[in-house]
Amino acid sequence: MAGRLFSRRILNGVFFRSFSMKGINLKKGPHDYPVPTGSDHWRRKIRTLFKSMDTDGDGYVTKKDFELSAHRLTSYLNLNEKKAKEVLKMRLLAWEVVSKGKHDDCSISEDEYVSSIYDACSAYSELFIKIIISECDFADANDDGFITRDEHKAFFYGRGVPVKHSADVFKVLDTDGDGILSREEFIQGAVDFVFSEDENSPYVHFIGPLV
Repeated sequence: MAGRLFSRRILNGVFFRSFSMKGINLKKGPHDYPVPTGSDHWRRKIRTLFKSMDTDGDGYVTKKDFELSAHRLTSYLNLNEKKAKEVLKMRLLAWEVVSKGKHDDCSISEDEYVSSIYDACSAYSELFIKIIISECDFADANDDGFITRDEHKAFFYGRGVPVKHSADVFKVLDTDGDGILSREEFIQGAVDFVFSEDENSPYVHFIGPLV
């Protein structure tokens, strides 16, 4: 249900948003990585990802965190009311994916989150792809298919990651150096962050400094 509601397709070359990886060409996709072993380094990255989702810092990921991240991004970019509602709707649909359709007042602990991501990576699950695409769409606040420097800062701000770290991460993601991030560039960084266990990967700080 969430996938159908979330998809917004416009044909004839105009940008479309959906939970599908179709049309996204990565230099290295999920299946090009070995299945994560759950190393200490890998778990540290996923705990960092969890912390960035736990927007209110109470130790659990909840629907409230996704609502708060939407409000924070909206405030940072000074979006109008119509766009703010679209961002909030997007985050609530992303919450449905992360919570796997459970009741609205459910909460996800750090251990539960790490285990869920590990299982999703081990099975190359559609769940992981949905989460990555939803985060890309959240960062692309104006729906044009690209992420600007300001949008990336807003993405960090919305997730509670110090904005001062955005510039360095943006530079790593912007592999062609054109000053904006394509969906492929952003998603490549996210895929590597979650699947790679290489401590020297350039994407190790995809969501800011590790916890």
